[in-house]
Amino acid sequence: MAGNDQQSRVMTGARAIFSVDGNKVAYASNVSFNENIQLEPVNVLDHLEVLEHAEVGYTVDFQCTNFRIPFSSVKKLGIMSKFSQILTQGELAVDLIDRNSGAVILLMTGVKLQARQSQMDARGIMTETWSFVGRKAEDEEGA
Repeated sequence: MAGNDQQSRVMTGARAIFSVDGNKVAYASNVSFNENIQLEPVNVLDHLEVLEHAEVGYTVDFQCTNFRIPFSSVKKLGIMSKFSQILTQGELAVDLIDRNSGAVILLMTGVKLQARQSQMDARGIMTETWSFVGRKAEDEEGA
């Protein structure tokens, strides 16, 4: 086995590049995402067991936590619309890329920010959690 020239094959936060609409989020401390296929059981008369599970929906969502930087709000960055623009806000794209390989770990399109939450305590750093919904998610295998 070679010395230090081998790279880890697992994804780590230190290798992750996270961006919203092509703009790197430099102070993100963590991200999480969900891709869900909604299945409904097909129950029929005269059968005790479920006949099949039918695909009836698809949803994706994404959350990230960031260190709050003064004068760099989520609204100033154009990620969250001002109140007067909520009904006309556009869609964004969110991506998470492996710095070493360039592989797309996540590409979520049709994204809108639906919530932000802030937290600060007496001995801590202020953070914000942004919650997004999207229309479609892809990984390194594509759509």
